[in-house]
Amino acid sequence: MTQTYRFGVDLGGTKIELAALDAGGAIALRRRIDSPRDYASIVEAIGTLVEGAERELDTRGTVGIANPGAIAPGTGRIKNANSTVLNGKPLREDLERRLARPVRLANDADCFAWSEAVDGAARGARSVFGVILGTGVGGGIVVNGKLLSGPNAIAGEWGHNPLPAPGTDDLPLPACYCGRRGCIETYLSGPGLAADHARATGESADAATIERRAAAGDAGCEASLARYEARLARALASVINILDPEVVVLGGGLSKMERLYRNVPRLWGAHVFSDEARTGLVAPLHGDSSGVRGAAWLWAPDEAHGSDRAPVTLREVQEANIDLVADLRVAPHQVYHVASVGKTFWQAGGRPDVWVRAIYAGETPVGLLALVDPALQGDAGPHELYLARLLVDQRYQGRGYGAAAMEQLLAGVRDRSDVPSIRLSHMPDNEAVGRFYERFGFRHTGKVDEDGELEMRRPNP
Repeated sequence: MTQTYRFGVDLGGTKIELAALDAGGAIALRRRIDSPRDYASIVEAIGTLVEGAERELDTRGTVGIANPGAIAPGTGRIKNANSTVLNGKPLREDLERRLARPVRLANDADCFAWSEAVDGAARGARSVFGVILGTGVGGGIVVNGKLLSGPNAIAGEWGHNPLPAPGTDDLPLPACYCGRRGCIETYLSGPGLAADHARATGESADAATIERRAAAGDAGCEASLARYEARLARALASVINILDPEVVVLGGGLSKMERLYRNVPRLWGAHVFSDEARTGLVAPLHGDSSGVRGAAWLWAPDEAHGSDRAPVTLREVQEANIDLVADLRVAPHQVYHVASVGKTFWQAGGRPDVWVRAIYAGETPVGLLALVDPALQGDAGPHELYLARLLVDQRYQGRGYGAAAMEQLLAGVRDRSDVPSIRLSHMPDNEAVGRFYERFGFRHTGKVDEDGELEMRRPNP
C-alpha cells in the first residue's frame, strides 16, 4: 500500500517551510524557501513546494497552511496578517485552485497550539493556551481536543490587548502597527524587548544578546529581562483569569530563554484570581517545527487517505427533511436564513419551475441549492436555467461541499437539450464567489442585473 502523507506549510514573512507527516506523525520530508514579496508569487511558491514534495514521495496528500493572519468569516479573505501583502486576499480559494484540492488554513499561532496539544508538550491536557513570542505575539486555544476559532476568527489573539496594569516603567505606551498604543505585542515581542532595552540603556541589542549579557552579569540587560518577565507574568495572568488553561506552552524565538519557565510562574501568582495558580508553563516539544506540524495536523490521519468530505448527494427539500435543513447556519454576511429559503420553496406546493435540493454529506445536511427553470412556466422555446441559491453551512465552508453539489447539478443539466445555458449573479464585492463559479465554466457577461449583481453565464455542453 502506498504511504500517504499530510503536508503542512508554514507561511512566514521571511520563509515558507513545508513538512510531510507520515501516518504516525513523523516528518518524512522538509523543505524551506525564502518568502516571495508579492502575493501571486507566494501562491505559486506554495503550489510548487507541495507538488515537488509529492513528486519526491510519489504520492498525493492533504494540505494545511499556517498563515500569519486569520480568515475573515464574512468574506473568506485574510485579515490581521503582519505580512500585509496577504491582507484582503482570498488565499484559501487561490491555493485550492492552484493545487486542485481542498486546502485548510489556520493562524500560525493556532497551528502552534494545535501541534503542541496533539502530540507535543501539552499532549493530554484538556485546555491549552499556546503562545508565540517572536517577531510578533500571538496565541491559540485548544479545549477538549478542539482548536477554537470563534465567530470573529480571533480566538487567542491576546497580543493586541493592552498590557495589564502599566506602571511607570511601562510608560510611555509604545505605538503598535495596529494603530493602538500599549499592546502586549509592543512589549513582549522580540523587537519589543529590544526597543525597551534601548529606551532604558541607550544600547542596541537583540533578545539573544540581551539574554547572553544578562547571564554574564550585565546589570542593564538583567533589568531589561526582569521587566520583560514581569510584563509576561501580568499578561499571562489575565489570560489565566479568563481561560484558566491547564497548560501554557511558549513558542517563538523568545521561548528559548529557559529562565522564563522558572521566573514567570513565580510572578503571575500575584495577579491570578485564585489562592493557588496551578497552570503549568512549559517549553514546546517540537520547537520551530510546531507551526508546520500543526498545519499538517489540520487534517486528521484518516482524512489523509481520502477527500475532505463524505459522499455528497442532493435530496429534495420535503416535509420529512425540512427540519434538518432548518438546522443549517449560513455565514454571518448572508442575512437571509437558509431554512426560510428552503421552506418557502417547499411550502409553495412543489412549483414545477423551482428545483430545490438539500446538499447532504453522508447523512448530514450541509447546504442548499435552488434552480429556477423558466421553461417549465409554459413559455415556448429553449430557456436558460437560473441558479438562484447555492449555500453551504458556515461550519462546512471551504471543505468542497459546494463544489461537489455544483458538479452534480451540472451533470444533470447536461442531459437537457432544451437548456442552452445557465445563468447566475453575485454581488460586485464578492469576488471569491465569482472565482468559484469560474472553476465550473461560468464567465462574466459584463451585464449588471436589476439588483446590482454581476451576471455570469455558462453554456450547456
